Amino acid sequence: MATENRLMKDYMALKEKDPEAILLYQVGTFYRILQEDAKKVAEPTGLKLMVSGEASDPVLMCGFPKSGLDKYVGKLLRNGFTVAVCNQIKDEQGNIRREVGEVLRCQSI
Repeated sequence: MATENRLMKDYMALKEKDPEAILLYQVGTFYRILQEDAKKVAEPTGLKLMVSGEASDPVLMCGFPKSGLDKYVGKLLRNGFTVAVCNQIKDEQGNIRREVGEVLRCQSI
């Protein structure tokens, strides 16, 4: 439970930096999309919307394995979304931090 709360706090802090972008948040070998972003992208990407957490404080989410990053970034961009890719980085002591490595914006031709 404490881990889930910390992840949510970290996610929201990163989301505040670019609120219009869909934040792809790496957790292990998956990327998660949470809350309102999950609602927005579930249908156009074909991802299943799920609920996690406590019944009194549910967390909406969808996600995909790291191997699907190119596929889902492409789907999001083709549907007009801006995408922020947040990767998980492990330091020499084994501590994990997350940072947005790139923000991709849909370009009209």
